[in-house]
Amino acid sequence: MRAVIVGAPGAGKTSVAKGLERFGWKLVTFGTVMFEIAKEMGVKHRDEMRTLIRGEDYKRLQEEAASRIASMEGNVLVDTHCSILKPEGYYPGLPIGVLKKLSPDAIVVVEASPEDIEKRREKDRGERTREGDPVEHQKINRYFAVAYSAISGAPVSFVTNEQGKLEETVGRVANILKAVRSNG
Repeated sequence: MRAVIVGAPGAGKTSVAKGLERFGWKLVTFGTVMFEIAKEMGVKHRDEMRTLIRGEDYKRLQEEAASRIASMEGNVLVDTHCSILKPEGYYPGLPIGVLKKLSPDAIVVVEASPEDIEKRREKDRGERTREGDPVEHQKINRYFAVAYSAISGAPVSFVTNEQGKLEETVGRVANILKAVRSNG
């Protein structure tokens, strides 16, 4: 089974995803796979991928990462972004070619309050560059996630990750994925 977990930067999707490892999910970060490939193209920091690689090159980079992930066996949880804010606007994190290669069985969107997102972004300000209005980004993510569901046939679930309630959020997502696996 392959599931995709997405969320705006700072929503806590990676923390939720890491919590799911104890339920037998192999966590694969899409951006890390992309970055390994992008290093060969001269990219030195993963956040540079959004600004240095454009158009067809970015699309090829995404599809190569999707191919590598799709070849993995077992319960694979793909940690990625639903949409990517670049200088010219929002891009799909899972364009159709990537979505078809990944062929997810479930899509989980992790959301959080704007206040919680800002607090989390502040904590990692020195390590990461995260721009954009969290309210707008989460709204855009909902649009993309519903489209991904329609294209892939995978159910989409929206889960709120409240500050201080990570374990509850992980449990809710584990139950969603268990239900999808049971119905698959």
